[in-house]
Parts: sequence; C-alpha cells; structure tokens
Amino acid sequence: MVTGGLVSSYLLDLGGATFQVASAWLAVAVCASLMAYYAYRTSRLMDRADPARRFWTAFGLAGAVWAAGEWAQVFAVAVDPTSAAAQTGTGLARTVALAAGCVMLSAAVLTYPIPRRSARERICYWLDLAILIMAAGTYGLYLTMSGVQLDRGNLIHELGAVAVGPMTAMLAAFAVGRLFMSGTSPFSWHVGVMAPIAAVVEGVARAVGPALARADQARWIFASALVAHALLLTVAWVQHQRYLLGPGMRRGARKRPYSRLPYFAVAATYGLLAVTLAVNGLDLRAWIALAGAIICNGLVMARQLVAFADNADLLAERDALATRLREIAFSDSLTGLANRAMFLDRLGEAMERVRRDGEISVLLVDLDDFKPVNDRFGHAAGDAVLVEVAARLRGCVRSTDVVARLGGDEFAVLLEQASPDGLSATAARIVRAIDAPCRVAGTEVRVGASVGVASARAENGDDAGALLQRADEAMYAAKVRGKGGFQIATAPAA
Repeated sequence: MVTGGLVSSYLLDLGGATFQVASAWLAVAVCASLMAYYAYRTSRLMDRADPARRFWTAFGLAGAVWAAGEWAQVFAVAVDPTSAAAQTGTGLARTVALAAGCVMLSAAVLTYPIPRRSARERICYWLDLAILIMAAGTYGLYLTMSGVQLDRGNLIHELGAVAVGPMTAMLAAFAVGRLFMSGTSPFSWHVGVMAPIAAVVEGVARAVGPALARADQARWIFASALVAHALLLTVAWVQHQRYLLGPGMRRGARKRPYSRLPYFAVAATYGLLAVTLAVNGLDLRAWIALAGAIICNGLVMARQLVAFADNADLLAERDALATRLREIAFSDSLTGLANRAMFLDRLGEAMERVRRDGEISVLLVDLDDFKPVNDRFGHAAGDAVLVEVAARLRGCVRSTDVVARLGGDEFAVLLEQASPDGLSATAARIVRAIDAPCRVAGTEVRVGASVGVASARAENGDDAGALLQRADEAMYAAKVRGKGGFQIATAPAA
C-alpha cells in the first residue's frame, strides 16, 4: 500500500523534487533490507542438505549487499539531493553494491545442481535457455531504446547506457531460466515470474536514468527503482510464507517433461513485433523486435531438430526393448528355443491356415534316461545335455520349422509344410541325432528320445488341442514299445 501510494505520487508529480528523491531512495533501502531479511530467514527454514538452502542464503547475502548500497544512496541524497547521482541512482557506492550482489547471486545460480541428462537432453536444455535469454534481451533492448536518444557527441557513453538494459534482462533470464527449467528450481513459479521483471525494470531504469534526469523526468527513475525493489521484497516474503505454512504449501505444480517458458518467450517476442508495427510502423524498435523474433524462431527450429533426433532414438530403443521383451516372453532361457507359449501361438496360427488348405505336423519329443544324468552329474550337467539336444533338433529340421522346449525334458517340432523326405524319415533322424553320445563333465553320456508324430489336414476337422493329444498318445506308445523310437498317430476319422 505504501509502495503504491509513493509510486502514484511520483507518476502524478506530487510533493516536490526533494520529497520525491528522499522518499524514493529511503523506501528502496527499506525494501532491500526487508528482502535480505526474508530471504535469509527462508534459508533457515530449509533442511541443511537441501541445495535450495544455499541459494536462498546467497540471495539473502546479496540482498544485504544491495541494501548497504541503497543506504549509501540515502546518505548521498541527504548530502546533496540535487546531484546527478542522487537523482539517477548511479552513484559509485550503489553501483558497486549492485554489481557485487549480482556476482554473488550469479555464483549461486551457476553452482546450483541440476539433474543429469543425456547429451541431446542437455542440448535441448541449453537451446531452451538461449530462447529465453534472447527474448529477454530483445525486450530489454527495445525498452532501453524507447527511452534513450543517442547523442553523437557522447556516443560511447550512450551506447554503454543502452547495453545495460538488455544485458540485465539477459542475465536475469539466464538465472531464472537455468533454475526454473532444470526441474529442481529452488523457488515457486511466482518467484520465477516476478524476479526477472524486477531485474529488467531496474536495468532499464539505470540505462535510461541519465536521459530522464536531463529531461527533468527523474520521477520515472524513482517509480521504477521502487517497483523493482518492491517486487524483490515480495519474492522473498512469498517464499518465506510458503515455508512457514508447512510442507503442504511447498508442494509445487505437477512436473512436466518439458518447460513452457521458451514457447511463451517466442510468443511474447512476436507479440512485441506485432504491437510495434501496429502502433509505430517499421521503426528501429520494430527491427529490434523482428531480429529477436527471427533468432528465437531459429533456435526453436534447432531445438525441434534435436528433439526429433532424440525421439527417433527413443523409438528405436522402444522397438529394441519390445523385441527383447518378446524374446524373453516367448523363448526358453536355457536353450534359446521357442517356449510353450510361443509354440502354442504358432500352432494356433498354423491351424487357421490348415482349415483353408494344407497340412501341418507336430512331433513331440520326450528324452529317455535323462533323470540318471541329473542324479549322477548334477543339474548343471543336465542343463548342458538339454542345450545339446536343442542344437541337434535344430539341425534335424528346416529353418522355417518351429522347434520348442515345452518344459523339463520335453521338446516339440512344428512342421508347417510337408518334409521333403517324409515324416518317418524326419522322426528317425531326430531319434538318431539325440541317441548319439555327448560329453558332459569330461564323461560321455547318452540319452534317447521317444517321438510321437501327428498330422492335421483340412478335411479332418482337427483343432490344436486334439492334434497335440494325438501326438502325445503316439509318443507314449513309442515309449511303451521301447526307448529310442517313434510312433506316427493314425489320422482321425473324417
């Protein structure tokens, strides 16, 4: 309320020059002191391990340095209220204090930890930050040029004054953007909005201050400085209140995998260009806004290209992961063959084709004398035998046929096309291959195989379950006849 009253009196040019300059810098000094106090008190409410505590401690110390500069400004006003330093706030003590405080706060920003990112995520992050900085610089330069008339006789000094506005805006955007877009910001979004506004207002006020003072318009300097420091005081007070109210009030908004700030910045730059063209036409400020918009748009395009490349990599990783998960879900981890789920899935697909035309055959293979291998040599030896059996089965059939381990020492083969040398020859080849001795733990061992064979044709009306049952019955018939043989099931009656 006090700030609003004072700012209104300056804008309405009330109270006289002495009252304005004295009240303005006294109010600014009070705001800076209270800002330092609330920032420091906020840091004391945080956990020692919280990196935000260090940031707010630095904010409080920087505020104390700024406050010292503002009280030095009050002293300068008391000595000579009509001096240029008193009118514009560009005295040596205040300038040094502002610079020192900014350095302290910048160090805290640069050392604040941000989450680890991939290389492309880091590129996108810095491009987003560059967009924000460029938009802020465009606004800073635009506002500064709006209040400065370049004097050719003192061009270097005037250009230096012009540079203050955009540089301040860009530094403020860098500080806030680096923290706010990191996903681990030490402040709420209210702070992220008000702090850069305050920095821009102060920077523009310092840039255009001498020109305003020469034009007898120092009241605008007083209003700007007071508004900037009132905003910074509000920033510190709001954050302090949020921590006083407890953890429930500290909870931020739902985190997004991206930041909207760069897009708002681009929109704001184009908005500035549109307003300038509509009001002033194609003047110098319009060219400033146009250049800023073009650069921001180029940065957005670069950011999108990096994002597209990153998305392509993510999609490739997703497809590879999906393939790997399918392999895990449908393959036997020991032998690498298809597992029961995959075999039944392929069998179901084959049965659908059989109903239209064609013929398929299933061979169920059960090992003989496998249990003694496990009992004598251990399960590791038994696993080695299973792996060897799987390899031999693959060698007995075509690459297009499905070989699966159904569980334990039971295997299956799905022949979706008739074997060139007939089912009997294929079954006999499997029996001979498995019967051959294999070396395990330095010793030759031998297991046999009993094979049951069943076929399905379109005219038989078989389903997958009936086909497997006939193959299973044939396999047990082979075992009954003696180990190391095969049995072909008879076709069902049509």
